[in-house]
Amino acid sequence: MDNMKKKIIIIFAVGLFAISLLNIILVVTAIPIKRNENYNLLESNNQYELHKNIIISELEPGDIAFKHPDIFPDYFPTIIDHCLIYIEYNKSTEKYVFIEAGIHNSCVQYRFETKENITGEMWGPFARVRNANSTQKFNAINFTKRQLGKKFQGEFFGITANKNYNPTDVDNDILANEWYCSELIWAAYYNCNNLFPEDEPEQGYTYGDGIDIDRNEWKENILGHTVVWPKEIYNNIRDIKKIFLN
Repeated sequence: MDNMKKKIIIIFAVGLFAISLLNIILVVTAIPIKRNENYNLLESNNQYELHKNIIISELEPGDIAFKHPDIFPDYFPTIIDHCLIYIEYNKSTEKYVFIEAGIHNSCVQYRFETKENITGEMWGPFARVRNANSTQKFNAINFTKRQLGKKFQGEFFGITANKNYNPTDVDNDILANEWYCSELIWAAYYNCNNLFPEDEPEQGYTYGDGIDIDRNEWKENILGHTVVWPKEIYNNIRDIKKIFLN
């Protein structure tokens, strides 16, 4: 029995160490070499409405959901490690529909959640892109729909890969047609001024020139790469308004 307790304690300790190490890596690789913000944070608190309280029925297609780790929630309750884009509420199934680039060995896919789940402690807050109109949100959603089934990008630590909004740019970036969660959401809004109908036009889709919701924009991290983390979208008060569900 004592050996079993020791094994449980060791497994728990190793798990905590692994998560702590991972978050150190996330912080280090996300640090830009130079952040040249064009606004003063204290002034911005007056300039921007930082958050909004809504009821769940007021969620809008195109809103962004942030999520906390499912592992050891009591020890890491404030870490934002995942983000998804909200698509719609399905009345027939009573499920809230999202699109996400999920986990390793997975792909871009739909995710269906209950009200109880998304109002629970592991979800939220949500966020809304400040200056995106309904057409831009519609385009952002359609962009993510065109990525359904594409591979999850595992090389997203900013060590060897750069973020990319153009999935056809495989000649310059072999990972361009793969996505990690926050890269997909960022790319959706970076492409929100373009149309993405279900049937691709003969001349192909057009990419770019949308809204950059990455707080770091195109600044390189200390390893010389560009990467967009969920927290850099979450903390971008210029373009993102946090939403709390009542």
